[in-house]
Amino acid sequence: MSFVESVVVRDPHDVERRLAELKLGPRHRLLAVVAIAIAAGADATAFYPLNAAGTLAYQHGTAALREEFVDEDWALDRSDGVEAIRDDKAKVKVIFANVDTACRNDLKPKPRSRKGAGSERACMGNLFGSLPEYAPRQPDGWATYYLMVDENGSAELTRPVVKDGTFTAYIERIFLAEDGILERDPFDSHKDDEADEFDPQVIRKK
Repeated sequence: MSFVESVVVRDPHDVERRLAELKLGPRHRLLAVVAIAIAAGADATAFYPLNAAGTLAYQHGTAALREEFVDEDWALDRSDGVEAIRDDKAKVKVIFANVDTACRNDLKPKPRSRKGAGSERACMGNLFGSLPEYAPRQPDGWATYYLMVDENGSAELTRPVVKDGTFTAYIERIFLAEDGILERDPFDSHKDDEADEFDPQVIRKK
């Protein structure tokens, strides 16, 4: 198996160029999705269940991602029970995720809830040994990115490896909002894991 070194894109001009290549630019489009997700999470009061803020952020973030990008290039995707968008020509998928932190070099983002088998299949990742800065090439040509958003609205578009329910390596990290988009923390009273991903087996009624 061949390995590639993780890439971090943070210069604003490089970020815009990379997003244009992925047909996800300009950056403000993704930041609009982030703002909607953060606002939705902030709607949860102390009377809501502890996971409500993350669940609302995930649901509205996923919907906003689709409303912003689904067009002639991007389509709605629910394969393997994972809610995403996909570009069949470029073989790229994007999934929304709540994470503990984003856009930090000293800490790598981790999902706020456990990722299911569908996410692991979507990312086609499997890292041997303990090489935190390296990740395996994906054999099937598909690249799966997560729009990762933390509690303060810091956000990155990142292509991770998913294994054992979490992100274990990072092929590419594109920093979108290093300082967040909020001055306060809307999840302050909601620190428990969020229900931000589901791997349902859907059976349609006949």
